[in-house]
Amino acid sequence: MVGRLTGRSVRLVAACAIAATALLGCTIFTPSRPALQFAPATLPAATAGTAYTADILVTQTATPVGGASVQDGLLPTGVGVALVDGTPNTVRISGTPKAAGTYTFTVSVWCYGTNVNGQTGTQQYTLVVK
Repeated sequence: MVGRLTGRSVRLVAACAIAATALLGCTIFTPSRPALQFAPATLPAATAGTAYTADILVTQTATPVGGASVQDGLLPTGVGVALVDGTPNTVRISGTPKAAGTYTFTVSVWCYGTNVNGQTGTQQYTLVVK
């Protein structure tokens, strides 16, 4: 027979779980989630002295993307990376590149984590500036 939990029994179950954890130790199970996905996989070429914008959509997120940065490499001078206001999980690379060249860098993102652990992910890109 399955009983109905009342407010008192829920508090009792929670109190027992806390006490058991303190006495016995506990392993918290965190379900695995797929890796964050970045699209597109490659960036379109840019032209030195011309405004450039490329959006990257991050998917497979359990919570919204909270921040983005560049690591392991450099963007061209005059180009930056930021989240797009009003468009969830979208990272924008934009600006006016100053010089031609091939720039390889890694975009790193993190997701908020309140009720679930926040996720992180990276994607390497190459931006060719003509």
